[in-house]
Amino acid sequence: MTIHITRYCLYGYHGVLPQEREVGANFYYSITAQVDCSESALVHDQLEGTVSYADICAVISEENARPSQLLEHLVYRIANRLKTTFPIIQTVSVRVDKENPPMGILAQEVGVEIRI
Repeated sequence: MTIHITRYCLYGYHGVLPQEREVGANFYYSITAQVDCSESALVHDQLEGTVSYADICAVISEENARPSQLLEHLVYRIANRLKTTFPIIQTVSVRVDKENPPMGILAQEVGVEIRI
């Protein structure tokens, strides 16, 4: 079973430049998790057999609240925490896109993605 959350928007203070960590920006999180759902979810309609989207979003929100210089570090923290918190997750992909990067280029977003 695949669970996905697409472009969950949070305001955060991630970046190498001091201004990025002071002013902040919108960050968009996309998650794809391969989950070994049990019969209790699939047949009996019970949440205990899967992972709650709300719980996944809570982990993302908590990690977003901890500033990082590098988006690579941020997505690793999120992916690692999701797998540790929810052992039912077999693999997870975490993508983060940063809106309006202050790089002197015309780009809507920049981002990184990890799969573990």
